[in-house]
Amino acid sequence: MPGGRARLEKLGALVTSGRLDVSIMLTHKFHGFEHIEEALMLMKDKPRDLIKPVVVL
Repeated sequence: MPGGRARLEKLGALVTSGRLDVSIMLTHKFHGFEHIEEALMLMKDKPRDLIKPVVVL
């Protein structure tokens, strides 16, 4: 599917409707704005167990 916006809108609709469970792709979950730097450093360092970090604001 071409186009970033259209792709993200369709992906968002799948997640919102419950048809796509992304929880299995989240390996690190942080709560709060103060953890953004930690999540970014994980993405920079790319440890073996990392799939995707998420910061819940």
